[in-house]
Amino acid sequence: MVATRVGIRMVRGIVVMAIAACIGGGTAAAAVVGSWDFSTGSLAAAEGMAGTQLSWLPATPLYGAFGGPANPPPLAYGTTTSFGVAPLGSGAATVLRVPDMRGRGPAVGMMASFPLLANGTTSGGAAATKLNRYSFVTDVLVPASSFATLPNYLDLFQPRGNADGALFVRKPTQELGAAVAYGSPFLPDTWYRIAMVAQLDAATSAPRYDAYLNGQRYAEIIWDNIVVDSNRNAQLKDFDLVPDGTWSVAALSETDPSLPANASAFFAFNDNNNEVGELYVANMLFRSDALSGAEIAALGGPAPGLITAVPEPSSWVMGMAGLGLGGAALRRRRTLRPNASTCRTGDRSTGTSPRSFATVGCDGRDGGARAPRTTAAGRSSCLPDRAGRGAAWTRRTSGT
Repeated sequence: MVATRVGIRMVRGIVVMAIAACIGGGTAAAAVVGSWDFSTGSLAAAEGMAGTQLSWLPATPLYGAFGGPANPPPLAYGTTTSFGVAPLGSGAATVLRVPDMRGRGPAVGMMASFPLLANGTTSGGAAATKLNRYSFVTDVLVPASSFATLPNYLDLFQPRGNADGALFVRKPTQELGAAVAYGSPFLPDTWYRIAMVAQLDAATSAPRYDAYLNGQRYAEIIWDNIVVDSNRNAQLKDFDLVPDGTWSVAALSETDPSLPANASAFFAFNDNNNEVGELYVANMLFRSDALSGAEIAALGGPAPGLITAVPEPSSWVMGMAGLGLGGAALRRRRTLRPNASTCRTGDRSTGTSPRSFATVGCDGRDGGARAPRTTAAGRSSCLPDRAGRGAAWTRRTSGT
């Protein structure tokens, strides 16, 4: 009874603080991890948490340590006019050119690191250990030259350096999305404001993923609606779209054990499977909360300057209150988490040998474009072998 009273007081306190912050105008910045305006000619964040740092990986020791060859092309700042690309806004805006880094290893894009963050709850109601609710927004232009080259995908957002991305441009169909959900016309040589929102714990509903283009939702994946009829869908339901899953933003040490365990990080315009290319970026925003569809719509289309999102006060207050209640909430379903050493494709009772996604033909992009192999029960589920999907974050040692 005493514990219950203490818990009620804590929740009341959280709600009061949330309301006070909302009234005091602190709402907009409360969840901003980092906000960047590249017209300044710098990777320094204009807003965000203390300790947030955006790095161009080829300019760090990580590039060479993880296999990058010497003399990588540099980032370049210039105006849309000087680069010969479509204008952004009414004038010749200054933007950042990200060069084509294909064939240079898995550490070739941007890495945003920040003090360790976690939010949400696990399926059992315990506090999660990773960032499960977040929003990523950026204004980008992909030139026609990038559409004309292989691979067929261009990675825009990667939650972890050693895992598959969570937001791609699919070049052949000119669409935006990930896994089994692609949509919208994403045309070459055109500026777009893209947004991705992850709600991997979704304590009051199903875990979900949403991708937006110029304020409109074009792709969504909802956990409850995933039909496990392919290996890719099994991966989504068991590993990606779950609390603390592979689409959560984790400590850097989960990308590679040699990296810090006290800092979280996400990766932009980077890929562990060579799915990168030249593009232009004007700005970038990363938040540790899940913006609503209405909030994304209010951001509108691409424009020079910072991207500023003001959450709806009611949703932010309830989200803060939910942090206090999260430990007591019980999920209505169980998350499947096979052990990497015992996960098998097939029926375990028959002694089927384990196989990686690369072996059984699981497609990391198109949600089963190749026919999956199924068990007698009609299901195929396997743990992805990242080393089998292309370049891995394997640190080089001397003599190798």
